[in-house]
Amino acid sequence: MRRPAAIGLAGLIAAGGLAAVFLTPSGPEAPGVETAPATPPSAQRPNVLVIVWDTVRADRLSLYGHDRPTTPWLESFATEAAVFEQARSPGIWTLPAHAALFTGLPPAATGADERWLWLDSWHTTLAEHLGAQGYQTVALAANTLLSQDTNLVQGFDTVLNTWHGPVRERAAALTRRKVLPKDRSNELAPLYEAPEHGASNAEWARAVYKEAAPMLGEGLLRWVDQRAEPDTPWFAFVNLMEAHTPRIPSLASRRALMDEPTFRLGLETDASHIALHFYNFGKQDYSEAQLEAMRAVYDAALLDLDTATGALMAGLEERGVLDDTIVILTSDHGENLGDHHLFNHRFAMWDSLLHVPLVVRYPAGVAAGRHAEPVSTVDLFGTVEALTGVDRAPGERNSWFDTPSEVVATMELPLEREIRSVQAVHPDVAIEPWMRTGHAVVRGSDKWVAWRSGARERYDLSADPGELSDRAGADPEGDAALQQALDAWTARVPAYDASRRGPEDDPKTVRASQDDLRRQLEALGYIQD
Repeated sequence: MRRPAAIGLAGLIAAGGLAAVFLTPSGPEAPGVETAPATPPSAQRPNVLVIVWDTVRADRLSLYGHDRPTTPWLESFATEAAVFEQARSPGIWTLPAHAALFTGLPPAATGADERWLWLDSWHTTLAEHLGAQGYQTVALAANTLLSQDTNLVQGFDTVLNTWHGPVRERAAALTRRKVLPKDRSNELAPLYEAPEHGASNAEWARAVYKEAAPMLGEGLLRWVDQRAEPDTPWFAFVNLMEAHTPRIPSLASRRALMDEPTFRLGLETDASHIALHFYNFGKQDYSEAQLEAMRAVYDAALLDLDTATGALMAGLEERGVLDDTIVILTSDHGENLGDHHLFNHRFAMWDSLLHVPLVVRYPAGVAAGRHAEPVSTVDLFGTVEALTGVDRAPGERNSWFDTPSEVVATMELPLEREIRSVQAVHPDVAIEPWMRTGHAVVRGSDKWVAWRSGARERYDLSADPGELSDRAGADPEGDAALQQALDAWTARVPAYDASRRGPEDDPKTVRASQDDLRRQLEALGYIQD
């Protein structure tokens, strides 16, 4: 198992100067920073860059037909890429979804979930596998879960998180710079007022460090410039959090996508975590205009992501390494925006949570074009193996371009904290109806949801993309075929085996190291002591 380098100042300097990256001005004239272009690895294996736009649903991207121009750069970039129109995540929140991305295993096999906030060390991660075959590896993330606190970053040589070390003040400054003086919409806004009922679901403390996409892009470019072994291929992972609550899009993106009434309503509508929780359980409502304003704020955050990612790609192109790099852009999960009277990403397996963007650009090995067939992001590992030509890791993994895996998503049993925070004010809120678990399988335009309670749902995603008309029972033969496919998949998936945990995975050690992490996740309603 390869452990990441230390993320303090000394470790960052030793691992390629990342501390200097964030403490010096950007641009080629930055003092004390050498910025000679890296040698393109044209005669060797390609570089790999995986970008996760955290909490991004596909249908809000103009690349996928959304009527607001949320992703103009991505639309241009995608003309030279493979665009998967029906990609889905195997999980509905960060930890199980990223564990699947990094191991090529579905959530049921990794063990990483609400009750075990950890990726066991016996798993082989993509970073470990590529590192063992000569790749230099780096992870840059604004998400609190993409850190050594959860072991998701196992195998990366260097890890940088925006809330750690010398970069945290610059990250906080970037966030504060985007907050508008008349904003009252969330806990970081200057005019926000806590509700009188006193229910607490306080804002994620690390959210002040999350608006860091430009900084992380700049950091990756400097890392590429300053690598100790510039002739070796590299694998970089970047997680960008702009679309996650609390959403604080730039003034420029708000103005680009909103008319004046929507702009003002987006600043005035309470979109704090506790307000969204109350909405989920029917104890708060929004007008249609307010819902549209909240969706527009989300769209503006997407435009910020698009702009920052475009700048990163331009930097790689200037260095002559873009065409030698497999670029994969996707998301870990989507986001409810009032769909089915829900916000955030919990309690359901609607396509608002599962349907994610997936774009792959690599001119030497991937033909440009649109792919209509459903695929799962669990195949990231196998696809990278196939495109790079590295030796295959043990286990069966598939590629999006060659016999992709069955498209199955899993929702494990949720925890109760979020429901109880509402129940404390409204005792009539029932917990039991929300405590459910199950799987969803997508084949063609058919979506089959099988809850472990025995309930079944079926939707025609082509005719009914909003999943408003349940067709289960109308076609018993088709229902049976979908259930059979899910049963066959379940029988093939290896069960999670906690007995394989090593010394690094001792529950006492893991939980002791996660005290701060658990406080942050409690604020988001993810976990409960």
